[in-house]
Amino acid sequence: MTELSRQELVVKVAALTATIEDMRRSMVLAGSLPPAWRLTPKERDLFLALIANETVTKPMAMVILYGANEDRRETHSVDVFISRIRRKTEDHAVTIETINRTGYRLVDRLVWAKTLKLDTTVAH
Repeated sequence: MTELSRQELVVKVAALTATIEDMRRSMVLAGSLPPAWRLTPKERDLFLALIANETVTKPMAMVILYGANEDRRETHSVDVFISRIRRKTEDHAVTIETINRTGYRLVDRLVWAKTLKLDTTVAH
């Protein structure tokens, strides 16, 4: 996998942001995420990104969590957010895999998109 330039990353994240906004609207209508998960807004956005993309890289996650202009934070915070999401969703058989030196992926993301009634906005 090649490293994305900053401009390519910004373009990709802009598209991702639009997808997340569409998914948020879907969630409001469907009441999609189980309330028992108690995800914070940032955790929810990161989870939605995992549904919307085959892989969420650490740079993508940093932009999702902190915005396009935030370069000063450590990528370790992404690991912390993923850990929290895993802990909160483990009772629902959600599996988030770590892709070494790349990022993360949600196992069975298309199934989760359909289960949560978000399948109309997910790229196959």
